[in-house]
Amino acid sequence: MASSNAPEENEQKKEAEKPVVNGVKKDDTEELSEEDQNLKNELELLVERLKENDDTLYPAALESLKTLIRTSTSSMTAVPKPLKFLRPYYPDLQKRYEEWPTSPVKESFADVLSVLGMTYSDDETLDSLKYRLLAPTPDPSAWGHEYVRHLASEIGIAYNKRLVDEPQKDTDDLLQLAKQIIPFLLSHNAEPDAVDLLSELNEISLLPEYVDENNWERVVAYVVACVPLLTQDDDRDFLLCARAIYKKYGKLVEAMTLSIRLDSMEFIEEDFAEAKDEYS
Repeated sequence: MASSNAPEENEQKKEAEKPVVNGVKKDDTEELSEEDQNLKNELELLVERLKENDDTLYPAALESLKTLIRTSTSSMTAVPKPLKFLRPYYPDLQKRYEEWPTSPVKESFADVLSVLGMTYSDDETLDSLKYRLLAPTPDPSAWGHEYVRHLASEIGIAYNKRLVDEPQKDTDDLLQLAKQIIPFLLSHNAEPDAVDLLSELNEISLLPEYVDENNWERVVAYVVACVPLLTQDDDRDFLLCARAIYKKYGKLVEAMTLSIRLDSMEFIEEDFAEAKDEYS
C-alpha cells in the first residue's frame, strides 16, 4: 500500500533536488521574460566585474548598478527586479567590499550595498544604515521614497539600541543623517514619518525649522494628535513644538490654546502681547 505521505515526500524530494546558487535554491519552474533575463544577465555580469582583480572595472560597474537600481526604486509596490536578482549575491558583495582598500570607489560600493540591504537586513544588522554611514552623501533621498522610509526606521532602531547597549557612544551621526532625510519626508507626504523619526531621536524641538507653508498644517495636526498617546514629559515637548509651529505661521489663537494646555503664564502673556500688537 502506498504511503499516505507520498505526495508530501515527493514535494520534499523535488525541493531538495533544486540547485543552490549562492545559498539560494533556484526554482526550475521559474521562467523569466526575455527582458527580465537580459536584466538578470547584465546584473550578474556587473557583479562579476566587481569580483575581478582589475580595479579599473569597478567605477563603471558600480555606476551601472546604481543606474539600474535607481530606475527601479523611485517608487516601489513590490521588490524591484534588480534588488530581487541581486539578493543572492549580497553576501558575496559584502565580502568583496571588506577586501577593498579605503577609497572613494569603496564609498560608492557602500552606497550600493546600503540599498541592497533593504531586502536583506534585519533589526540586528541594520545594513542599510550601516553602509549609508560608510558612504556619506548629501542626498540619500536619490534612492527613492521607500529607501528613505526604510533608512528612517533603521535610524530609530539604532538610536534606541545605542542608548541601551552603548550609552557612552555618540549619536550625532544618526541625528545628522536624520536631518538629511527630514526635508524629503516632509515634501513627500510622509509627515508622520518625519515626526516619528525626530521623536525617536528625542529631537522633536527641531521640527519647526523644517516645516514650510505647504506642509505645516498637516504636521502640526499630527503632532497635536500624538499628545494624548505620550508620557508626561514627551507630551509637553510635543505641545511646545506645535506651539512653535503655530507661532511661526501667525496662528496666535491656536498658540494661546496650547499655552493654556501647557499651564504657562509666561507663554500666555507672551501670546497675548503679540496678539495685541497684531490686531492693534
